[in-house]
Amino acid sequence: MVRTMSELNRLGLDYKTDELRRLILENPDLPIVILADESSVTDNGAWTFCSKISVKVDEILDCEYYDYGDMVITDRDRLEEIIEDRLYDEYHDKPESEYDAAIKAEVEKFEPYWKKVIAVWATN
Repeated sequence: MVRTMSELNRLGLDYKTDELRRLILENPDLPIVILADESSVTDNGAWTFCSKISVKVDEILDCEYYDYGDMVITDRDRLEEIIEDRLYDEYHDKPESEYDAAIKAEVEKFEPYWKKVIAVWATN
């Protein structure tokens, strides 16, 4: 049986557009970034429509850091965990207060690189 165009299910490509429009109007000077998780990527290089979308004003770490390639940090606590892991070998046999101070100093180096954005989160 051949379906007519009126019988086909819509993909919902305009999903969350009202919310995105509102955020853009309320925050016209913020950049818009698209953040897709690993389930959104296909092996064959084709573009993928992401069916689960959320948008919100958020912040991202707008700089390269360590050896994390294109991964984007959107959570200050996650950055601190990464720094803790990175510094552990150097400080594991030193006083905890010295380790904590080193973590705090490293976290502070990244402070100027946090950028407020309109984030579009996409997954499947």
